[in-house]
Amino acid sequence: MSTTTILHHTTTFLHQTLSQPDHRHRIFTLLLTTLSPPLHPIITHLNLAQQTLENAITTTNSSLKSSSLRLSETLLLSHPKNPVTSFLLSLIYTLCDKHVEACVSLLELFETHPSIARTEVAPQVFEEMFLVHFVPVLEWYNEKRLRIVSSLSSNDNDDDNDESEENSVVVDSGVSCVNLLSKMNGDQALELKELERDYEEVLDENCRVFVEYFKEVLENKDGDRVIDPPDVVLEAVRKGGNDEYSRDGKSLSAEFGSENGRYNVMFVF
Repeated sequence: MSTTTILHHTTTFLHQTLSQPDHRHRIFTLLLTTLSPPLHPIITHLNLAQQTLENAITTTNSSLKSSSLRLSETLLLSHPKNPVTSFLLSLIYTLCDKHVEACVSLLELFETHPSIARTEVAPQVFEEMFLVHFVPVLEWYNEKRLRIVSSLSSNDNDDDNDESEENSVVVDSGVSCVNLLSKMNGDQALELKELERDYEEVLDENCRVFVEYFKEVLENKDGDRVIDPPDVVLEAVRKGGNDEYSRDGKSLSAEFGSENGRYNVMFVF
């Protein structure tokens, strides 16, 4: 992925966010909940920085806009980095036409709080920049899930050989979650729940890995180095309460997907 492509995706998202005040406020409020107590002194400054930024966004006075942006940036940089400062700084740098700095600030969210970043803050950026590299993860999840569902299907057929075809578990067509869960025993339900947890954790770890890759691409301003995408983390292996991650050494090629080169992510849910 090139610097131009990375900046296109992040700048598009940030410009859209700047044009949607309700969306900005929702993200700001959500990210406040990620901060650890004690909160009051920090929240006071963050609220002031956010209000000052809003003044800069809405004013038509260029001098007031410039001074408001400087003040908001100063307030944010006076605190250790956190999800709120990263988000607000990405907006400030976008308004200042510092698009690389804005991109890096946004990417910090995917590094420190990947789950919230990819599902609540910037799902569009996740899909366009990250998910395109994660096809092996989707394949891995599908294979694991299919194994669980296939086992369930086999057990169901053993118990109800006379059950009509339309009421049986059909793995290939995709079983509804309600129907699937109703036929599971405790061990199978637990296995599926653990798989879903592992899938989320693997997605999060891959976000962290690829943030470093994107940063490295951005640092290669002259484009004089070939920077290959990193190996994809495929599975969490828990040892002694810690998560270790195994990586897939394969390159992302047409073998991971459908014949037309596209992958329907809905298959994994």
